[in-house]
Amino acid sequence: MKIITDTGSDILETEAKAMGVELVPISANFADVIFDRNTEENFKAFYEKLRSEEQLPVSSQPSPAAFLEKYEAAEEAGEEVLVILISSKLSGTYNGAVLAKEMCGYEKIYIVDSLQASLSLRLLVEYAVKLREEGKSAEEIAGILEEVKNRTYLTGVPSTLLYLKKGGRISPVVAAVGNVMGIKPVLLLRNGEIEGYSKARGIKAAKSGMQAFLKKGEVDSCMPVEFAHSNNPKTGAEFMEETVAALGLEESSLHEVGMAIGTHIGPDALLMAFILKESMK
Repeated sequence: MKIITDTGSDILETEAKAMGVELVPISANFADVIFDRNTEENFKAFYEKLRSEEQLPVSSQPSPAAFLEKYEAAEEAGEEVLVILISSKLSGTYNGAVLAKEMCGYEKIYIVDSLQASLSLRLLVEYAVKLREEGKSAEEIAGILEEVKNRTYLTGVPSTLLYLKKGGRISPVVAAVGNVMGIKPVLLLRNGEIEGYSKARGIKAAKSGMQAFLKKGEVDSCMPVEFAHSNNPKTGAEFMEETVAALGLEESSLHEVGMAIGTHIGPDALLMAFILKESMK
């Protein structure tokens, strides 16, 4: 079975190879450089560029041809194909994958609109790999993910409101006032879209706001709670250690946010992804 995801999962190329997963690129395009590979070096260079540029990069989704090539190779090898992609409400990547399936005509292709991004998309891909190792078929795994994705969540807190302002998600006035007052929006990716869930005064309160999600709902004990940072591993590690100690989490890991979400949330942000036993109301 071939498992395919996009680079919006923030899974590094080395990790993808170890998991037996193939990546299709969602690129971040500055005027003079394009970032389309998930490597530690690329992430570092991307954030250096992001910190210094006035304009945000423009995202570019993979073409149907990028998927078609992988589908045809799988058909020739007699492999099933499971495709798990960034939320269709955030990117047109899912539509491109569906179009490529129609062009290919191969029946053993199963495409999941994850309704997730970054760290929460990673969770679903890692779970799919585990299910494949257990002997599940691509069709079975796709069906399981369709249920699990509805109780999978991503929450995050930006260090500054600057990048939300640049992206037009908040006004310059709100950004200026918020930064002066130390306002940190607690963001939540739910039903495939990013929403401002609450506002906190200062990073300590913002962290508590993120941790509150794990107290409101019962975490699925079979799944890890994962953490990420955008170009600030020290802050990310501190948040993970604090949360693990406070809530007694058994399985956690720390990763870096890539270009797809990093463009909008900016450097020095914190993210956390988790799967609950039941969907939040």
